[in-house]
Amino acid sequence: MLEHFCECYSNLSGLILCPVLGSITLLFIPNSRIRPIRLIGLCASLITFLYSPVPRIQFDSSTAKSQFVESLRWLPYENINFYLGIDGISLFFVILTTFLIPICISVGWSGMRSYGKEYITAFLIREFLMIAVFRMLDLLLFYVFPESVPIPMLCGAEYLIFAGRKLFLCRGLVQ
Repeated sequence: MLEHFCECYSNLSGLILCPVLGSITLLFIPNSRIRPIRLIGLCASLITFLYSPVPRIQFDSSTAKSQFVESLRWLPYENINFYLGIDGISLFFVILTTFLIPICISVGWSGMRSYGKEYITAFLIREFLMIAVFRMLDLLLFYVFPESVPIPMLCGAEYLIFAGRKLFLCRGLVQ
C-alpha cells in the first residue's frame, strides 16, 4: 500500500503548492476569525510536513544526479525554464524546512491577535519560497528565490519603505 502511495505522489510539485494553496485560502477568511486562520495555516504546514518524507522512500542514494526532475517552459523567448529537482542534501533541507514551519506557527499561536492572518500567510509563503530554493535547478531562479525569502517577513512591516531600506542595508552588509 505504501508503494502505491509513493507511485501516485512522486510528483513533488504538490510539496510546493500546498503552502501556496493554504495562503490563497487565507485570503478569503476575514481577519476577525483568528481561530480558523490559525487552524488552516497549521493544517497546511502539517500536510506539507507529512508529504515531505515521501520522496525519501523512493530516493536512490546510489546516484549523485538530481532526482524527481520536473521541467516547465516558463519564458521560452528568454530560454528560461522552471527546472525542479532534488538531490541528497536538498532532500533533507526540504524535510527540515517543513518540520520547522509548523513549530514556528505553533510558537506564535497565543501571541497573534491583531495580525494573525498576515503572520500565518507570511510563514506559508516563506515555506513555499524555501522549498523552492532547495528544489530549484535553474541557475537564474536559484538566485531569485533565496533573495525572495526575506520579503514576506518585511512586507508585514508598518512602513514598507523602512523595511526595504532595512533589507537593502542587511544585504549590503553581508556582501
